[in-house]
Amino acid sequence: MRKILSLIVFAVALIGTWFLIHSSPSVGFETHSGIQEKLITLITEAVSSKKAQARDFKIVKLWTETLDDNKVRAVFAYRFNEPGEGTEVLEQTVEGEAILHREPSSDEKIDRWVVQSARTTNDSVNFVEGMIVTPVPGEGEETPEGAPVAPPATEKSPGH
Repeated sequence: MRKILSLIVFAVALIGTWFLIHSSPSVGFETHSGIQEKLITLITEAVSSKKAQARDFKIVKLWTETLDDNKVRAVFAYRFNEPGEGTEVLEQTVEGEAILHREPSSDEKIDRWVVQSARTTNDSVNFVEGMIVTPVPGEGEETPEGAPVAPPATEKSPGH
């Protein structure tokens, strides 16, 4: 009896995985690729319009995942350099995500995806060249024992 039950479980699992592998996804590979290409264009245009001095723009990460038949989540990160004060260069990295929703189209062969929401989740700024910060002499210096040095006393005249 155990052998027959094992055979039935194995056959059901085999058939189930066969249909799972050979079923077509609700959002195809071409759709994901098209969404990613359009997002690259939108992000590039937005950065160039808001940050005119941005240079060395690069998409660091971009992937999409299907949430349901009519909803896709896109996760992205991009990096660019921007001039700072003097000769300093700032490298900015921005991470974010967008939710896209499929809307009905008059042509059944064309999917129309609309950005429902987009937000950045993490912005960071890195200094390409390190800054040198020097303390003011005499203030906050520490002695070898770790005790702070007292500021120099002002001299008072004896009658005051």
